[in-house]
Amino acid sequence: MIETRDFDILSPGFHANPFLTVDRMRAEGPVVCMKLPIVGRTWLAVTHDACATLLKDHESFARDPANAGSRTQVRILRFLPRTISLLALNMLGHDDPEHRRLRGLVDQAFQRRTIEAMKPMITQIADRLLDKLEGRPKVDLMAEFCRDLPLSVICAMLGLPEQDHDRFKSWLGGLKDTANVGAVIRAIPGVISVVRYLRRVSRPGGGALPDGLIAALRDAESDGQKLSEDELVSMIFLLFGAGQETTTHLISGGLFALLSHEDQSRRLQSKLSLMPTCVEECLRYVSPVQMTKPRFATRDMVWQERQFRRGDMFAGFLAAANCDPAKFEDPHRFDITRHPNPHLSFGTGAHFCLGFQLARAEAAIALERIVTRFPDMRLDNRAGKIEWRKRLGIRALAQLPVRLVA
Repeated sequence: MIETRDFDILSPGFHANPFLTVDRMRAEGPVVCMKLPIVGRTWLAVTHDACATLLKDHESFARDPANAGSRTQVRILRFLPRTISLLALNMLGHDDPEHRRLRGLVDQAFQRRTIEAMKPMITQIADRLLDKLEGRPKVDLMAEFCRDLPLSVICAMLGLPEQDHDRFKSWLGGLKDTANVGAVIRAIPGVISVVRYLRRVSRPGGGALPDGLIAALRDAESDGQKLSEDELVSMIFLLFGAGQETTTHLISGGLFALLSHEDQSRRLQSKLSLMPTCVEECLRYVSPVQMTKPRFATRDMVWQERQFRRGDMFAGFLAAANCDPAKFEDPHRFDITRHPNPHLSFGTGAHFCLGFQLARAEAAIALERIVTRFPDMRLDNRAGKIEWRKRLGIRALAQLPVRLVA
């Protein structure tokens, strides 16, 4: 009988200060067994080396549990509404060669729009949102900037009509507490509404703009193969969720880190050329994506000096890997000049984050525009204690109250 450890990795208290907990986890060894909500018993890779090895070793660890002898996912999907189950068709849940086929089609669509060409559009959206804040002494940046910027960018990138942005907010608003089974169930109607909308808008003449990513995905072809309609809808949902949710928490968490470290904030304002290393340090220090999707052992094996069975479930705990003292000097320190910075926030290996360039660009533009427009911005301590959400695998602020003028 394997003993599971009881580390708190989802409470607001953990997300407010994860460093001490992840240090204790690493002290247990490179992998720690935990019983996670909804997911079940999982081995978490908590050192940088173990995490990177797990994500790169596609022979020993599969993303699709069926490739590790498990039929559980297939049985679960059979009982879900088809509108929900088709979301599993995206490339995140597949191994090669299916993953390579889907990734190739998405890469082809992405290459039509370079990130450099998108920067003026991102800047325009950021400035438009910040224009609304002018003259106001205090605001909640989470509600009025950090969430709206990535939402507007990904909708524009996909080619969705701007008037539909607010509908997406309300549809997906229930997915804030993924550690709570009841909350996930209550969010299902919103997810179904999104899927139905995406199916309609992605069809020719359905409303998606011709120069957007949806049209590019629909037209992408490789070796005579194209995405099926279900695969297309699933991919759009994945890109929307990944492009909006994670970047929201990178921007908000990065702003919070800067405002909580006045020396680093002043340093950035005096030398905006530090923005690239600042964004990388926000990715490492905040670790908005705390944990990877699960992997499954494809065979009985000894790994990290432990015996494992075929089908055992693993995940890379990025929050721990990104502050591993074996890889980072003084890892608890927020240092916007840190270099090199080999964080794993975008993962590594075949499933390396598709939108890493977009996330970096959005974060850099968001931070640059707001610190330039509001150089005296401070955290609003009178608004009460800063609160973090109860989330598994995502480090998310509930709000970010600031005073825009001194």
